[in-house]
Amino acid sequence: MGARGGRERDTLANAAEFRKVFRKGRAVRTRRLVIHTLSREDREKGRYGLVVSKKVGRAVERNRVRRRLRAAIELAGGIPRGVDAVLVARPNGRPAVAEMTADIAAVMEKLPGRASREEA
Repeated sequence: MGARGGRERDTLANAAEFRKVFRKGRAVRTRRLVIHTLSREDREKGRYGLVVSKKVGRAVERNRVRRRLRAAIELAGGIPRGVDAVLVARPNGRPAVAEMTADIAAVMEKLPGRASREEA
């Protein structure tokens, strides 16, 4: 188990990976989030990155939003295999985990290959 509780391969590792998703992927906008997705050629575990700008609030609030996003991703069933996703929090209020889970699940259900989600 590595740093951050073993999640290191669930997340996008560097700025180049984020840029690739932003430039080549598709974006879906919801009231609370903008979710950018990009399918990969491999069928490896789905990965994600989080973007929470200073417009959302001070550090405590941004970290709270990040924790809620991670919980929402897990509750929504995770990111499908072979998909990279970047979730951008919009600066409008304090969304509950259930609201973000519904948004994430709705977007992930529309992705190709959703039936092959990794079992936890």
